[in-house]
Amino acid sequence: MVGIEVLFFEWIVVFLINLIPAFMPPTWMTLSFFYITNPQNIFLLVFIGVTASTAGRYCLAKGAGKFFQRFGTKKKKKQMKSLQKRLHGKPLHVFIFTLLFSLSPLPSNALFIAVGATKTKLKLVVAGFFVGRTISYLFLVFTTEKIFSSLGATV
Repeated sequence: MVGIEVLFFEWIVVFLINLIPAFMPPTWMTLSFFYITNPQNIFLLVFIGVTASTAGRYCLAKGAGKFFQRFGTKKKKKQMKSLQKRLHGKPLHVFIFTLLFSLSPLPSNALFIAVGATKTKLKLVVAGFFVGRTISYLFLVFTTEKIFSSLGATV
């Protein structure tokens, strides 16, 4: 059984990885590393990872929105306003797009920076991200551990 301090450490690491917009390892890889080096309940680990990554991306979007409003050029602000109008009033589209995007192992930092810059309502983006990343992290962490252990058995 993994102690609360280990779980807290894992949460903080994943949160910081998702708060920093560039040059960070993918969250699923970090969770896989935690799972392989310190075997633990995969469902609890994924829950820790999803809550931390969602919180980190939420903070990234909020920070990006403030940064963009202060330092964005007029041209970029106009482009983001246009994008915001296209997304406004289509909550199901926003949720489904974010869900599908989050099922992939693609980095989501640009998505959350754009969402923050357009001031799109974060509730639907966060919900889609949470559901999609829960599924993808479970799959990727489980698969990575199985591949790692099967390669280890051949050596």
